[in-house]
Amino acid sequence: MTRDEFLQAKAFIFSDIEREIQLAKANRAALEAIGVNPGGGNFLAALGLLCYTEFGGRLRFGVKRPDGGDVASANFNQFFDLLGSNYQAFRIQHNVYDIFRCGLAHEYHVKKSCTIAMIEGTPGPGLRVDASGRYVFVVESYLRDLKTAFDALQVHLYGP
Repeated sequence: MTRDEFLQAKAFIFSDIEREIQLAKANRAALEAIGVNPGGGNFLAALGLLCYTEFGGRLRFGVKRPDGGDVASANFNQFFDLLGSNYQAFRIQHNVYDIFRCGLAHEYHVKKSCTIAMIEGTPGPGLRVDASGRYVFVVESYLRDLKTAFDALQVHLYGP
């Protein structure tokens, strides 16, 4: 992937998710007045973020099987760890790739009890467990941390 292709993909990734967050924050009545359903696409945004994590891992680590096929889980897990120490610690205790990424991509739901929130209510990582033991995916938080990882990926791949 050339630098220009990477920059274009990065712009698409982050502008699409940011738009969903903006919709979630927008005035409900104003959206309804123009025929737009209020809220943002929380499921779609979470799925996209998890797929973009795997994409980042493929670009950064490129883990392959002997036959040349990608090892999606390894690429995902290694890049997920780059989102920060909270994510790395979370992944050690939970099978994030299977529960979240594969659950949303292949079964159309998180494989465990989970709330997908668009807006960050309290600061923290984008994937966490709440006081009741329920999984919480916070799109706005995950996006922030993924942006940081993609900025570092850009430097790794193409220099400063």
